[in-house]
Amino acid sequence: MINNKNPKPANEMSSLGERIAFLRKERGLTLKEMSDLVGLPVSTLSKVQNNQATLNYHNLMKLALGLNVNISALFDEKQYEHQPKAGRRVITLKGQGLINEVDRYQVEVLASDLLNKNMHPGILTVQPADAEGIGSLTGHAGEEFVYVLDGIIIVHSEDYRPITLHKGDSVYLDSMSGHKYVSATNQAAQILVICSGVNSETS
Repeated sequence: MINNKNPKPANEMSSLGERIAFLRKERGLTLKEMSDLVGLPVSTLSKVQNNQATLNYHNLMKLALGLNVNISALFDEKQYEHQPKAGRRVITLKGQGLINEVDRYQVEVLASDLLNKNMHPGILTVQPADAEGIGSLTGHAGEEFVYVLDGIIIVHSEDYRPITLHKGDSVYLDSMSGHKYVSATNQAAQILVICSGVNSETS
């Protein structure tokens, strides 16, 4: 959606157009390729690049995510001129992650040597419900992606009916909503969980 009702000043709009052109050419993209990458129409990108329109916040976010840049890079030339790579990398070999006990889960924390991450991956060993049931549901900040590596699990949520997931199934959920995973059989299951927005490696 193009925002023409309250256009920005010409100099600011020109600056946005120049930055989009720079980022596109830096990546060797045509307008069509950029359109496919960020999910915005070619006509919209062309108008913005030629200083004939600007973008609302929602579409600025789509553009930044598609180009893998901070949204500030669309407005601050220091963000994209000679921008250094973060260069962060950590390798966790199979079975060598940091082992923690969290709630009813055993967690193999992956990439534990890397601090201040945006994502927190781990392999959870999920036990069957005990005789007293699943206990209380818990939530935390952020979102999480769950992929069943082995076994069958039941996902309990305060917002949805329980759902059964088999090996190879996945779910993406709002972590703020109370939730809990239990094995659907009398054997433990394993799931890969990738969380965002948590405050520590054991949240």
